Amino acid sequence: MTLPTWWQVVTPHKDIRAKSFSEAVFAADLGDVLSGMAPEEYRDPRLFFAKTYLTEGLKHLAQNVLSRLCTGKGDPVIQLQTPFGGGKTHALLTLYHLVRSCGQVTHLEQLQGLLADWRNLSGARVAAFAGTAADPIKGRTPWGEIAYQLGCYEIVKEHDIRRVAPGKERLKEILKRSGPTLILIDELLQYIVKANRVEKMEKITQGQTLAFLQELSEAVATSEKSVLVLTLPASILEQYDEEAEKALAQLQKVSGRVESIYVPVEGVEIYEVIRKRLFENLGDPKTHRHIAEAYFRLYQGLGSDVPAEVRETAYREKMERAYPFHPEFIDVLYERWGSFPTFQRTRGVLRLLAQVIGDLYDRKVSAPLIQSSLVDLVYAPVRREFIKHLGNEYDSIISADIAGKARRIDQEMGSEYERYGIAKGLATAVFLYSFSGGERRGVNLPWLRVALLREGVPSTIVGDAVSKLEDSLWYFHTEKRFFSFKNQPNLNRIIVDKEEAIDPEQVRECLYEHLNRLAKGAVFDVYLWPDTSGDVPDNRRLKLILLEPGQKYGEKETGQFAREIFDNAGVTFRIYRNTLFVVALDAGAYAGLEKQLRRFLALQDISGDADISLTAGARQELKNKLDDAKKDLPYAIMAAYRHVGWRSNGDIIWRDMGIPTVGQDPSLSQRVWQYLKDEERILSSLTPKLILDRAFGKEETEKTIQEVYDVFLKTPGLPCLESEKVLLEAARQGVRTGLLGARIGSTLYFGETPPDLTLDAVIVRAEKAEEEKKISIGKSIDTDGGFSGSYPDAGNGSKDDTLKDETIDSDKGRTQAVYVNEGSSSQAVSAKVNRISIKASVPWDKLSHVVTGVIRPLKACGSDPEITIEIRAECEDGFDRTTLDSKVKETLQQLGSSIVEWDEG
Repeated sequence: MTLPTWWQVVTPHKDIRAKSFSEAVFAADLGDVLSGMAPEEYRDPRLFFAKTYLTEGLKHLAQNVLSRLCTGKGDPVIQLQTPFGGGKTHALLTLYHLVRSCGQVTHLEQLQGLLADWRNLSGARVAAFAGTAADPIKGRTPWGEIAYQLGCYEIVKEHDIRRVAPGKERLKEILKRSGPTLILIDELLQYIVKANRVEKMEKITQGQTLAFLQELSEAVATSEKSVLVLTLPASILEQYDEEAEKALAQLQKVSGRVESIYVPVEGVEIYEVIRKRLFENLGDPKTHRHIAEAYFRLYQGLGSDVPAEVRETAYREKMERAYPFHPEFIDVLYERWGSFPTFQRTRGVLRLLAQVIGDLYDRKVSAPLIQSSLVDLVYAPVRREFIKHLGNEYDSIISADIAGKARRIDQEMGSEYERYGIAKGLATAVFLYSFSGGERRGVNLPWLRVALLREGVPSTIVGDAVSKLEDSLWYFHTEKRFFSFKNQPNLNRIIVDKEEAIDPEQVRECLYEHLNRLAKGAVFDVYLWPDTSGDVPDNRRLKLILLEPGQKYGEKETGQFAREIFDNAGVTFRIYRNTLFVVALDAGAYAGLEKQLRRFLALQDISGDADISLTAGARQELKNKLDDAKKDLPYAIMAAYRHVGWRSNGDIIWRDMGIPTVGQDPSLSQRVWQYLKDEERILSSLTPKLILDRAFGKEETEKTIQEVYDVFLKTPGLPCLESEKVLLEAARQGVRTGLLGARIGSTLYFGETPPDLTLDAVIVRAEKAEEEKKISIGKSIDTDGGFSGSYPDAGNGSKDDTLKDETIDSDKGRTQAVYVNEGSSSQAVSAKVNRISIKASVPWDKLSHVVTGVIRPLKACGSDPEITIEIRAECEDGFDRTTLDSKVKETLQQLGSSIVEWDEG
């Protein structure tokens, strides 16, 4: 069952709902009541008691005063002490109206029990002195003012004019003439500070007010039915000097001789005081109890994740008494902010709470209780109530960290973050817990859960959100797992300042260094950020080219540079285009990667800068951040460098490898290698059929393995082979299974396991290998000089046929055998030649056949042939110098050729 929101149960006072309340409503002042300038609810005794909750302390105080006035029994001199709203001045006003206007309030229900035994107050007199309103130069002195209000001014007139304490005897005379008398003195210290300055200027003996207080205290103590109630501050205010501190000590010493100390508000009674002042209807107490029980069950379920205090039964009762406020919110104001000397004195906690309630009620913020995380520090009236005690610099801190960065975290995270304002709420709660008039500052994670968690908010979100605040906010500090705001920038701000000082070229250099490490490996020759296509050689090795940031990729936007690398190797055409693979940065990911690189460099700089002063906690945080940055960078770089491209016919094909797996081996070259193998762009095994289908033309019957290998390395669109071993193994398998033949030297292997193949071996189509097996060397000479054995499917061949001659038809690329019948005795006739020199005119498109059918057989039988090429070419328009010098001559030089003759005509 969904809990009702607080504004569905209670009703704030009308002026709070309308946001029309004035500051004076929450600033009770005895002087204003005496002068008739106070708001009506303070001047009118009936309205005053309608909004006043009589705490046990206040009742006890009133009982003592009434008893003293009626019977002479009770404490004659009373000092009031309260640290929070609904305090000293409010207690004085309660006594003032109770005695002075007893006849007008006896009918009020809440006073009937209090006044039941003390109805004979009609003759009692009240005199009051407010130190904040008194004029020490032109106004009456405290003794003059009290005597004037009691109708006995002539007794002390001369002393009042001369500003000299009248003495105890005159005061006794005043009390005797007045009968039952209540004397109220508020803020006497402020008057003493001002009076001391006047006494110095007018050369009056100092300490007259202190002397009067001592005389009055003794006179009241010995009187029959008089009582003195005065207020003294617990500590000196910041705006007072050392003399004021001495005056307070003397004042406490003088009054302490005969006084009794009363505390009008204690413990959970503060909740009743606040509720009475701020709400006109508190709704059904059963609902209060139901909501308190729901929160209590929540805390019970969280166990040690929340403080032990909130899991006790007494806290459930505390929540019920504080409704619609969560006790933690009131307590942080009471215990932290209430210790500021200026907090209650200026406008008071009631005005702050009225502002908070008015804002939440107006925005209809949905929450069962009002918790500190719900306070909107963005709302100017609420923010001013806090920063006036801290300093204006915190205005910008709230704007930057809470209204700015924390709110953006909620927007970026979405879901529960944005719905409940998780980051902003936690930052607000930390801010409220960060300040105190004493040393107690900051808040831990268990209390932050209490400040934030409510129905609908997942409990697991708090730790994650606080971590985000630590990473993002500039004035958010962490020390021994206590979080607080300070007006000094934290490590985050120092990092940001350092990041802004990092030069873009430093970022590129850092990326280059990391890429250089990540791309190293045995599988590719890696070329990092080449400037020209000539930086990438044209050879048979597999090459991985990493483009630098800013160079385009993609089928529609392939940059000229990527295409230039695939097509050219400097000034010459690239031959082995199928050995190239290009990797480019993801355009969308680079901004994030650049930010990470900048952060890494900033952390390195800070870590090595001895001039930067950091706390031990910040120094450890810096180390952790730097360690995390070092660990995360390889993954970030591989996630950004994820587009791989290769040549396919006329286009460059680009594929996105996707985001790498966390924890994967941080090797970019290995990641590309595995991806290309998975996509079958690089093959680690090959079928013999694929050799014939992809590497042989329709009319081609045989090629060397080297030539076949080159076809795979040169032809875009074909898969690339992992190494020459892949082809050699496939060829060996094809020979063994009869799918193709292999010629090693002059020996043809077909349908049998050949010896180890090399790149010089010749692959022969199966049809031709089978044909050669039928007619070539396959017979062996038997012991009678004839042949024993036969070739498979030899046809009409006779065992008496003998080999007459064997020649190689280099143009047709096949072997011919000629046999001579010599009866019962045969012998092979073989012509042997020790040296051969050939000069032939060969069509230019048949050069590969010369290598296959002429050069390789000669090399197989002897040493490496010496080859001299004679080229004659004509062009009607003439050859340009670029073609001759930069292409033809450069290519011959790269091949290691020596140019014997170069004749231009």
